[in-house]
Amino acid sequence: MPKILVRYAEIALKGGNLSFFENQLIKNIKLSLSKKAVVEKQRKQILITVPSNLINQSLDKLEKVFGIAWFAQIHQSKSELKDISRVATKIIGKPKSFAIRASRSNKQLSFTSQDIAINIGDKIRIATKAKVDLKNPETNLYISVAKNQTYLYTNKIPGPGGLPVGTSGKVLSLLSGGFDSIAASYLMAKRGAQVDFLHFHVFPKSDQVLTSKIKTIIDTLSLSTLSKKLFLASYTPYQMAVLDLENQQVKHELVVFRRLMARVGEEIAQKYGYQALVFGDSLGQVASQTMENIVAVDEAVDIPIFRPLIGMDKIDIINLVKKIGLEKATNLPYKDCCSIVSKTPAIKADLDKITNIEKNIDINKISYEITKQTKSINL
Repeated sequence: MPKILVRYAEIALKGGNLSFFENQLIKNIKLSLSKKAVVEKQRKQILITVPSNLINQSLDKLEKVFGIAWFAQIHQSKSELKDISRVATKIIGKPKSFAIRASRSNKQLSFTSQDIAINIGDKIRIATKAKVDLKNPETNLYISVAKNQTYLYTNKIPGPGGLPVGTSGKVLSLLSGGFDSIAASYLMAKRGAQVDFLHFHVFPKSDQVLTSKIKTIIDTLSLSTLSKKLFLASYTPYQMAVLDLENQQVKHELVVFRRLMARVGEEIAQKYGYQALVFGDSLGQVASQTMENIVAVDEAVDIPIFRPLIGMDKIDIINLVKKIGLEKATNLPYKDCCSIVSKTPAIKADLDKITNIEKNIDINKISYEITKQTKSINL
């Protein structure tokens, strides 16, 4: 059966905590792949064996597992020059130029990495008539020699890097369905956080969300984030409460709503054990994300609010969502709650006026009502 070699980078720097990160990475790989896959921990690497009919599917899924630096489908041989040469000549194909990239982890072997490169390289050159080009070869042949067996491969596939999901606590991400919240959720998961989602919707029934683009976004995003829960909260109680706002109060409506979302998020976080909320704010990107308005939202709750996009440009955020594969779904029409609040929000939050609005509409009662009605869905 085909075998895949997995290497990690940042995890290797964890010292005494290495096993914790390795074991979580292995757990996540098993979650992502078929149950028929066999995952084996080796020294500073992971070896996966999969059925032949699942190899392409497995390679695709590994590209989304945080913590992986790179991986490769490998061929094996005994750690003897004759056997290595036989396998190398078989898998190299017919390149116009090539280079041997050899490494030897067991220093007690009778030959060195340089011996491998010279010996195998010479046999390939004679067999294929290809030129040796160490700077810009058409094909790189990687040969990793251990005591009892050798791995050979010609293609390293980049992984997403980062840390394994589940090694950096639990966070609840406010997912609107726009570019920013998708990118923020992805980046928190890349740093090892277990990311679940809270979505505010305008539908009469929360189940209608599951037939919208939100379901597509979460299904695709969860291939990387390994998310477990989706919380669906209704915007309606707030919408009804602010119908009679005076004209001079309307410009503060959006900040009041964002403070309400944070309050609801905090209540859910306390109930389900999340340690922080995640917002998709980028400083100054839109009126609601000025320094003053961001500070005003933070002031409403005690729970930490993480904003991984705070210093990113919009084009960088869009490019990240493209990379995830969600640009098309994100651009589908959808009535986002924030888009139907005040069109001209205040740039600088006035906490006195905001507090007065919240008192008049009884924001605590609204928060309680929304939280009580919020539906939890297992992903």
